[in-house]
Amino acid sequence: MNKGKIVRWAAIILIACALVGIMVLNAVKPVDHSDSVWDGSATLGKMDAKNYYIYYTDLGCPYCNMYSHWLLENEDEFKRDYIDGKNILYEVRVTDFLYEYGEHKPDMSRWSAEGFYCAADEGKSWEYYKTAISALWNDYLSKGIGTSKTAPMITGMTADYWKKIGHKIGLSDQFDSCFDEHKMVDKVLANTAKAAGKVQGGLPYFKFGKFTTSGLDPDGGWNYVKKLLDAGL
Repeated sequence: MNKGKIVRWAAIILIACALVGIMVLNAVKPVDHSDSVWDGSATLGKMDAKNYYIYYTDLGCPYCNMYSHWLLENEDEFKRDYIDGKNILYEVRVTDFLYEYGEHKPDMSRWSAEGFYCAADEGKSWEYYKTAISALWNDYLSKGIGTSKTAPMITGMTADYWKKIGHKIGLSDQFDSCFDEHKMVDKVLANTAKAAGKVQGGLPYFKFGKFTTSGLDPDGGWNYVKKLLDAGL
């Protein structure tokens, strides 16, 4: 074999080794979802989790709130078996979708989203979300009010309901000012518009890994939630 051929083969081998090296580096490159997350305080799990789950909701949406209640009443098992056990980053994305695009435009949709993002401004959006679902369950959902499209609607609610949720989790006067002065309206509108570009078929909308679906079986319960979670793995 002459020198020219040896040089060519050496070059080919070097290029092949370089390509293999790049592939190996890409394969072991750590995942980081932080650039995709809307609000870090509305997540459970690690930013480098293998599985990334996104839940689009509206606290004025009956089916969304039933799903949220089923999940949160089993939060310990959810964290143990899914967040830790299945290496999941779980993000809640709150919108005022019904206020912007719904037929009845419930005020609670806008108020709750404003409260959520004012809480996010203090790093407590997950706590706000949890406490809101608990309050809605105790005051309405457990009594058959606001659980579905055919159930009695929630009436007589005021904006103060959502401020009190902030007070329950110890938010500061900054929260009251944020809420009263509607400082998060632009963020609510922007995030709802972003959600509208991704949601297909209405809320609740789930993007669990590559699995996507919308809507809910109102008789579902925790086992139903687990089937949704498992579908994304």
